[in-house]
Amino acid sequence: MTVSEGTCPRCNQHTMMTPIEINALSRTTRKVNDVSMWVCSECGMDEGLEDAFLSGATKQEHWPLDERTFDYFIRETNLAYADLLNEGEGNG
Repeated sequence: MTVSEGTCPRCNQHTMMTPIEINALSRTTRKVNDVSMWVCSECGMDEGLEDAFLSGATKQEHWPLDERTFDYFIRETNLAYADLLNEGEGNG
């Protein structure tokens, strides 16, 4: 897996936030002896949805992904959240 420093290793698109702990801890690294792997928030949400509705998060050997499994849902959720924030600020 080739990823430039500071880029999410799962999607290879989003810049990781600093400190690294602000990002999502990948569900592929939750066992006792696993090395922690951090992914962007959207990939963290995608892994959570995969865990809940499918048979678990996409394994690291399949990274970087061409597209998140629940990409459409994540985009729509982000848009709805942005709309709520704008309404709260009196902009909507």
